[in-house]
Amino acid sequence: MRGVDVGTKMEVYALIQKESERGRCFIWYTTEFEELHYCDRVYVFRDGAAAAQFQSDEVTETNVVGASFAA
Repeated sequence: MRGVDVGTKMEVYALIQKESERGRCFIWYTTEFEELHYCDRVYVFRDGAAAAQFQSDEVTETNVVGASFAA
């Protein structure tokens, strides 16, 4: 969503939320931490594999960045 105007972003986020409430699943790839607040579950990938999974209140910048760089 980088480079997309704020109004359009809000429309897309609302559409995704509406569809998820109807049971649809969305996979979202982002490097924008703010967008993670729209997610129910967050996976952090490192070296081509899922290195960590976070849900709800576990999705913090500290946890996500830590999992990104953990050995």
